[in-house]
Amino acid sequence: MKLQHATSGFWYVTYCGERSRKVLEPQLGKRDLYEELSGSPIGKNWLPPKYQIVGKGLWPDWMAYLVPLLSDRALTCLQDLIAPHCELLPWIKEPRHAYTLINITTRIPVQNWSCQKSSKYGDVYAAADVITLHGVAIPDLFCLKGYDGKFFVSDAVASRSVEKQLKGAVFVDPSIPESHLPFIPFNFGKRGTGFILRENDLGADPRHAVH
Repeated sequence: MKLQHATSGFWYVTYCGERSRKVLEPQLGKRDLYEELSGSPIGKNWLPPKYQIVGKGLWPDWMAYLVPLLSDRALTCLQDLIAPHCELLPWIKEPRHAYTLINITTRIPVQNWSCQKSSKYGDVYAAADVITLHGVAIPDLFCLKGYDGKFFVSDAVASRSVEKQLKGAVFVDPSIPESHLPFIPFNFGKRGTGFILRENDLGADPRHAVH
């Protein structure tokens, strides 16, 4: 399989597969798991929250969640790349379907990333779009310090996910404006994973402007 690569060398992750199974947190109002996964290791204090699996579709390898939630198969494929940049927190245990939460510990400093569009409240970005990195090597898995709206992977992680047909993830070129995504078809067939490339964005061509 010949893979395409982002000119930026990294991708942000979104999800596909409306019929895939998903996880819900019954205690969402009592416990802010997203706040707990703030980049600092949890270690022995990790207490897996209750969960509920909804849907009757496929079990994805990248289950839709605010942070990476990987199946055992995905973890086996990607662990050597992502392990230096995260803490692995076992969570979901179903017959033949176990999933691990990925607490991302690698964060790119504010001075090493920039964006074309953003909204900011104090020192925290509520949104950031068309993101670039500068003056830093690209980690295999990372977030941006000051902005938790997306998480990112290197070309190596994205390419291996597609090569191994790990279902559920879409890898988006960060040079594509997020507002253009609803107009770009995700035609991945049964593989359920793939790339959204800059050339897929008709809005980048003034002859095909996205309104």
